[in-house]
Amino acid sequence: MLRANHAVRLGLRAASRNPELAFGKALLDLFGTALALLPLVFAFVLVAAAVGDEEPLAAVLQGVALARALGWPMAGAVLAALALAWALSMLFWAGALPLLAADAEMDARPPAGNFLRLAVRGFARTAGAGAVGAILSTGFGLGASAAALAAVIGLGRPGPAQLAALAAFLAFAFLAGVAVDLLARLMLVRAAALGEPVSVSFVRAASLLGSRLGACFAIAAAFLLLELVVAAAAATITGSLDGSLDPARALLALGPRCALAVASGVVFAWLETGRLGALAALAADAEGLLPQPPPTAQRPEPAPLAEPVIEALPADESPVGGEQG
Repeated sequence: MLRANHAVRLGLRAASRNPELAFGKALLDLFGTALALLPLVFAFVLVAAAVGDEEPLAAVLQGVALARALGWPMAGAVLAALALAWALSMLFWAGALPLLAADAEMDARPPAGNFLRLAVRGFARTAGAGAVGAILSTGFGLGASAAALAAVIGLGRPGPAQLAALAAFLAFAFLAGVAVDLLARLMLVRAAALGEPVSVSFVRAASLLGSRLGACFAIAAAFLLLELVVAAAAATITGSLDGSLDPARALLALGPRCALAVASGVVFAWLETGRLGALAALAADAEGLLPQPPPTAQRPEPAPLAEPVIEALPADESPVGGEQG
């Protein structure tokens, strides 16, 4: 049975051995963010061009009227951009997850030239599993948030017992949310790497999560800790840059800030690739696809604690019973 620390090691090794996947994921995330912001920028340009050189009050009133008129078209454009970014993300994972699983299985870099073929072949299954997982995660998050808000409003002036119950509910909701997120990721892994339909991937992902709950939570905790370390380092470096209100200095610091944002995005994409690679290794081990050690292999007996001390003692080279001059 694959241990959680070994699965994390396999995932990070696969992500490091295939660095183009992490760079591709980072560029895809940046493209999705820019694509979602593009309708907002276009609406701002339209409003600014329509206002022109009018008086300040008339310009503000006309700008508000135009913004209200562009509300629904802009919302539709943002939703279309988000849907396109999500579809591209599913296409990426349809090609990347089989490569990560193959890397963990072979303990070597997979042959080149298979990404597009795998992505096109597995896009339908991966998109279906990703959609079901997103619905589960979003629905659980909204339901838990609504329940917590209703409890806070309904309690009024809560006592110690009510506060303890609310804290217990929030802790349970957090752990259950992590479990639902792991279920969604395992569904995505099984659909993309093992080629299972959506219904089969859901059943087997739930079974794997129930049987290896501790290992799944350990993997989630390990990568959460790594992400916190990266976020703290990025925030520290960003805080060291010049943050004065001088426009010239702010413009000069814009380049390093953008470079730091891209670099941190690449590192976060590498961690996300390693996390799904670790879950793919866990799923492959559950199916018996990972090589197992021979049954006769045993761990060597530990050396006695006194053996290094004995070996370090100086040897007496004088012959026993020899002649004395």
